Amino acid sequence: KDPAFLMKRRSELETYLQSTFHFLEKNVPPVLADFLDFNKYESHFILRNLAHDFYERELELTNLAISGDTVDSSGEVSAKDCTKWTPLEMNSISQRLQHSCPPTDTESKQYDFTNIVDACCSLKELELTGSLQNLGASNIIPNQLKYDFLAFKSLTRLTMQNVQLNDEFITSFGLLRSTLLELVVHDCGILSVANVLLCDNPHYLLDTQIISSPNVKWEKLILLDISENSLETLDSSIRLAPALETLILSKNKINSLEHLTGLPRLRKLDLSRNCISVSKELHTVLGQITHIDLSHNKIQTLQNFKKLYSLQDLNVCDNEIRKMEDVFHICSLPCLENIHLANNKVTKEVDYRLKILEKFGQRSREICLDGEFATQQELDKVSVLMALRVTREKKSPTSLFGNLPNSEQWKS
Repeated sequence: KDPAFLMKRRSELETYLQSTFHFLEKNVPPVLADFLDFNKYESHFILRNLAHDFYERELELTNLAISGDTVDSSGEVSAKDCTKWTPLEMNSISQRLQHSCPPTDTESKQYDFTNIVDACCSLKELELTGSLQNLGASNIIPNQLKYDFLAFKSLTRLTMQNVQLNDEFITSFGLLRSTLLELVVHDCGILSVANVLLCDNPHYLLDTQIISSPNVKWEKLILLDISENSLETLDSSIRLAPALETLILSKNKINSLEHLTGLPRLRKLDLSRNCISVSKELHTVLGQITHIDLSHNKIQTLQNFKKLYSLQDLNVCDNEIRKMEDVFHICSLPCLENIHLANNKVTKEVDYRLKILEKFGQRSREICLDGEFATQQELDKVSVLMALRVTREKKSPTSLFGNLPNSEQWKS
């Protein structure tokens, strides 16, 4: 009953249990490990399973290559699916790379960690999904685990869903700048574009010097998707990805369009479900754009779209456009083919479709309005409306020759 004796025995018992566990974690029978769910929570067995999975995949792909079934155009065997992990797998790999450990089975390569290293080095696509909830019955919270990207040398597409994107939990993220083509960041609480493109540089100051620095540019990035976050504006760090062709920023809180002039290759822009009203002419910032999605915003007129001469597809559904005159501004755009205006008050006007199609003149047969091309009956009515307008404006009837929507049909 001596308290000192009890404390001594307790300490010795704790030491014994820890040493027993450390012995068993490498040598526990697989059946018992599966029963205790070690493969879900304990890094050694997580890596063991990953190594086995990659070994089996490599074996399968090798057999397919021999039989000539699934080989891509470059002559290499292509993997079936994008690899989907959580921060737990990433943490296990990162920790293992920092601490050398001899193989537990020298006779078989099935569970060798080099299987994982080789796979990570050649991996093209990776999807990470985090969580703030405890993992199963454990005390592990995935988004509180630290990891890095040191093992990934060939990654071209990375998707991150509900993870902590900052240098406290993720390091060496900048190594992906030399290979990444597509970056998708969803539901991560991002407040600025810099939180993504400069997440490995926590003490950045957005000035001309850092924006022009080649060390922080994402030269190969052609798609950036930061949907479902908390962006309120676009900061100048967006220019760190000068090769961007597709920019997706839907479901944020953005209220203005800024800093897009430094993206000369940008063709597709998705800003749906934001708070944008468009207060200045867009051709000054989006001169070469071909596809714009501004649905579910606060746009009242399309006047500032009238000089987007490369525009092919425009979606402004669910906005605040009320008058036909506010739509007519885009009817002279030479490349425009698809217009989406559903759920605007203007669509309730009498002969809404005919009036818009009439403004396109001969091109009205090429226009897909709200998902539907003009019917022959609509084209006939458009021709009549155009003739009436010529009469009303006291123009020569010859001005209609070759300009009616059916003129090509008549020629043939």
